[in-house]
Amino acid sequence: MNSLLSKLQHNYYDLLKVIFFILAIGIIVWASPKTNYFRYEFQVGKPWNHKDMIASFDFSIKKTDKQLSDEREEILKTFIPYFKYDENITAAGAKQLKANFAESWRLKYRNQRKADSLRYSTFLNKLFLEIEQEGIIQTNPSIEGKESNFPIYFIKGNEVSQTTLGQIFNIRSANKFANTQIRRLQTSDTTLLKQVLSQSLVQNVLYDEDNNLKEIEEIVSKISPSTGLVQKGELIISTGEVVSPDKYQRLLSLKQEYEQDLNTTFSKKLILAGMILLISLLFLIEYLYLVLFRRKVYQLLKNIILILFSQLTLIVLSFFFFLNYPQWTLVIPFAILPIIIAAFYDSGIAIIIHLITVMVLGFYAPNSFEFFYTEFAAGLVAIFAVRKLAKRSDIFLSAVFVFVTYMMVYVSMLLIQEGSLDNFSRTQVAYMAVSSILLLLAYPIILLYEKVFGVITQITLLEISNTNNPLLRELSMKAPGTFQHSLQVANLASEALYAIGGDSLLARTGALYHDIGKMNNPLFFVENQVSEYNPHDNLSSEESARIIIGHVLDGIEMARKAGLPEQIIDFIRTHHGDRRVEYFYRLERKMHPGMEVDQSEFTYHGPIPFSRETAVVMMADSVEAASRSISKLDEQKINDLVDNIVASQLNEGQFLNSDITMKDINIVKKVLKKKLLNIHHARIAYPD
Repeated sequence: MNSLLSKLQHNYYDLLKVIFFILAIGIIVWASPKTNYFRYEFQVGKPWNHKDMIASFDFSIKKTDKQLSDEREEILKTFIPYFKYDENITAAGAKQLKANFAESWRLKYRNQRKADSLRYSTFLNKLFLEIEQEGIIQTNPSIEGKESNFPIYFIKGNEVSQTTLGQIFNIRSANKFANTQIRRLQTSDTTLLKQVLSQSLVQNVLYDEDNNLKEIEEIVSKISPSTGLVQKGELIISTGEVVSPDKYQRLLSLKQEYEQDLNTTFSKKLILAGMILLISLLFLIEYLYLVLFRRKVYQLLKNIILILFSQLTLIVLSFFFFLNYPQWTLVIPFAILPIIIAAFYDSGIAIIIHLITVMVLGFYAPNSFEFFYTEFAAGLVAIFAVRKLAKRSDIFLSAVFVFVTYMMVYVSMLLIQEGSLDNFSRTQVAYMAVSSILLLLAYPIILLYEKVFGVITQITLLEISNTNNPLLRELSMKAPGTFQHSLQVANLASEALYAIGGDSLLARTGALYHDIGKMNNPLFFVENQVSEYNPHDNLSSEESARIIIGHVLDGIEMARKAGLPEQIIDFIRTHHGDRRVEYFYRLERKMHPGMEVDQSEFTYHGPIPFSRETAVVMMADSVEAASRSISKLDEQKINDLVDNIVASQLNEGQFLNSDITMKDINIVKKVLKKKLLNIHHARIAYPD
């Protein structure tokens, strides 16, 4: 028991990574559609390439959407709509009539002809009520273009009666009837009366939305969704037989019935078990790939979290669309995942992650083969387009290339399946265009990931390695010698990392910033001294060592204040490791012979380098600085210098935590020697 606990404590970091993988599998299983999977692919006009399909249970043949739609339209042709008389509208219209007449009469006759005013007002009110009591029907699509004998249900109060359109006024017939009655008065005020009544007539027989909807739902509910029955044991289709529209509908009905057959608890458990096994296998492959082939990525927990979080987000979002909006599947930017992964890691990881993801999604996606082929091809093209994502424009180009890939796959599928482009869909093309445009979201997501997960991309490294960066500009102004030294170290380190297969841009960027702490006391560092005056002459060895050592801590503080990533700050804190400031340590011992010297006062605080990039920068920094103190450099002096410095660092254990081999170190030494020869223009000794 104690042994088991000891192993768990020793390997808890790796155990935590396994737990995250298990948690990811659990989330995917929970979010995935809980349906049976019909494993046979079929299309109209294509041969049935599977074994003879015999019905294993009775099922009904579903009608097509077109059949259901046609049947619904046919039934609704005989549907009699409901219209309802509204008393409130009539009362409001009568009130408006009185106001309109009074205003029109006042404007024309002022206060004259009061008797006529009363007589005409009474006439208009009576005529208005006569028309409105009959009812004026409101225009509605259900009666538009219908003949006068078209039947409707007329609801007035609590009574429902069937009548025809011809027995109820519309606004035109109502005005025609009113004008006829007014002309019979044979008065000079005919025009005024017509105008007032025309303005006051209201449509008070309205389409009854509630009753009509209820009636339509009841009628439609009686439409049978099926058109026949296939009995158990009946042959549905034979091997090699062409899938006709009728056979297709039978197969589709079988597929729908099969995928909905979840009535038994045992069936649910089997489906769940199969789902867990399938997803676990795929994520086991992903886990083993990282462990066996990308160990450096696997070692950091934040890398595992970033990868799994990106996968889960895309998979869960896709499952939501598959279940609720399957027609929008093409809008989802599936290629955004490999772009993000390639930006932070490498193309190999991006390909594996994308492959695993589309395999999981393809199991549930509509038209799974087409989905897998399309999205896997688009993802690969996106990876090839961005590579290490060195420019913002790479994402835009990847979006263009992905859209072109979508179009090529779509057109080729149409030609293969149908032999023509007659069914070319502009809607699908629009969906693919939107999906490609959404790939541009990769850039802000990458920036967000850099802040949240503490990882950096080539774009960020290129931005902060620009010598016009405020911090580097300040370094060039306050400590020009240190700035030139940093440039040389950056060149040396990037060349060496390129030779041994490391991140040369990361090393170059880290080298540019490794000595920024010298800006606080530039004259205390020999490369910035332009005269014979040396401020260390007025200080004790301990004070001088404290200033020299302090440039590391000052640099870390400056870098954090400027918001530099931790990966760059690592170069500042590790470029001297935990070595001694040898010159002042020896000077202290020489000035105080026989006395014990506190080595901690002359030792950098570390830590020692913990990656091949930080190790190479330490070597490049030391040899570049030392080369400045040697006059008349030649090939032999440079060889001895590089060999002695690197040997000293090895003996002091500075590279024990770095993933760098002796073979790598020997290659780095060769590169440093060659570059120093070029920098100092030393003459190469030729054999006699």
